Amino acid sequence: MFNFRKNRLFRKIFWLLFFGITFVIVVFGFVGASIQKRSILELLHSEAKSLAQTITFSTTNALITEDSSYLIEFNTQYLQNNTKVKNIIIAKTAEQYFDIKKDLWSFDNKIDETFKKMQKREDVFDIIYSPNLKENVFHYTYPMEFSGIQWGWLHLSFDLKEYNQKIDSLYKQFFVLFIALVLLSFVISNYVAKKFTDPIIKLNETVSAITSDNLDIKVVVESNDEIGELSSAFNDMISQLNISQKHLKNSHENLEKRVDERTSELSHANERLSEKSNELSELNKNLDTKVKVEIEKRREQEQMLLHQSRLAAMGEMVGNIAHQWRQPLNALGIIIQNIQLSHKMNKLDEEFLAKSVNDSMDLTMMMSKTIDDFRNFFLPNKHEEFFFLDNSLNSSLELIDSTFKNYNIKVFIDIDKRLESKGFPNEFAQAILNVLSNAKDALIEKQIQEPKITVSLKKNNDMGIIVISDNAKGIDESIIPKIFDPYFTTKEQGKGTGIGLYMSKMIIEQNMKGRIFARNIKEGVEFVIEMPLYLENS
Repeated sequence: MFNFRKNRLFRKIFWLLFFGITFVIVVFGFVGASIQKRSILELLHSEAKSLAQTITFSTTNALITEDSSYLIEFNTQYLQNNTKVKNIIIAKTAEQYFDIKKDLWSFDNKIDETFKKMQKREDVFDIIYSPNLKENVFHYTYPMEFSGIQWGWLHLSFDLKEYNQKIDSLYKQFFVLFIALVLLSFVISNYVAKKFTDPIIKLNETVSAITSDNLDIKVVVESNDEIGELSSAFNDMISQLNISQKHLKNSHENLEKRVDERTSELSHANERLSEKSNELSELNKNLDTKVKVEIEKRREQEQMLLHQSRLAAMGEMVGNIAHQWRQPLNALGIIIQNIQLSHKMNKLDEEFLAKSVNDSMDLTMMMSKTIDDFRNFFLPNKHEEFFFLDNSLNSSLELIDSTFKNYNIKVFIDIDKRLESKGFPNEFAQAILNVLSNAKDALIEKQIQEPKITVSLKKNNDMGIIVISDNAKGIDESIIPKIFDPYFTTKEQGKGTGIGLYMSKMIIEQNMKGRIFARNIKEGVEFVIEMPLYLENS
């Protein structure tokens, strides 16, 4: 079956195929095992995150009120009911640590450096050696954060028994599969090598016979590939040696045959040319359809960019909401603490309680109105409508006002009222908000000592001229022509999408029939927006 010694060509092809297939199998096994191992870790991560969120939610009040007894009692009972978790550590930001195990707990103001390194702003997980348990564990660290305040971290240490069992099972499965595939590759390599070398060996034997003046031998190779053609050529060569005279007599017949073959080839070429002509004609017929399809694709891309711009604006709005809610939330917390303090001092009467409730309701009503303002801001306009430019400008300024105050950015406003235009007011407000956010980011990034933004709206004939300027030292003249290009940004990677100004330009110039451009001034840069006004006598 195997002719390793006799057939050197067979041996070369066989080993080349065998080692090639084996190498692919090894790479596949290594990558597959790594992916499966990572999947098992991700399952543990998902389970740990779910448990951490449950524990954090259940102990929120205890953390806020510093009810240590409840924290210890709840987590001790949780450990006893969960066989996978072996250790829980509650690390407060005030350097207070509760180390809870199934059979005991302890309180300390220090934590092992191994755990402390895992205390970050996002959740962290890894397989580590636990100094508390003196063994390897799957350790998960979850940041306990609510109401915008970092209260500490929750450490969960999981038993690796089930994880090790899965890994062992995974390696066994891959080992069995590897052995089976190696055996299969051995069989395939032998079959393919034999399939390729047998015809060549037969040709080699025929050539040896011809060199011994044996012209009666024929090559018997039944294949329709190049080797079969070579075998036929050998047989033709032997026949030509035996009947050379006959070939001379039949040369005219062969010539006529070749002419017929060439004629047939020309006929086939003409048929293929006709097919190509038909394809070209069909392509011309479908050209209009393809153009429409490409236009639709372009429209879909623009809608996608608009959606991305809204998502980026929503991300900016989340930060604005956070700044706008921080003060009422602090006030609400003080009211609640005053109620608790008055109750402890037996001074909680109906008048004080009613006043506290009214103050709390006022704060919650104000926060609810903030939600409505932000939600209405992102409602898209389906139809064009008449709107006042000063209303949209003030709406955008109100939405970002708390962010400006948070970064000590002063805003100077000079706006003419009752200048009316036609278009999509929410989209226009979003375009203005993009320009304001861009100016804010420039001031923060360049760390301007006394940052300021100036917003003006004036009438110039039949146009409303909006100018938004800052004192952020301007933009490099070489990149000003590019700032409205899609995905172009001068910010650090991960801090800008490069679509905000592009979407502003598209909204102003395509949807509103206006014009927007930027230019450097003495202190920084100013964006000029020209909007056509609706005049009653026009």
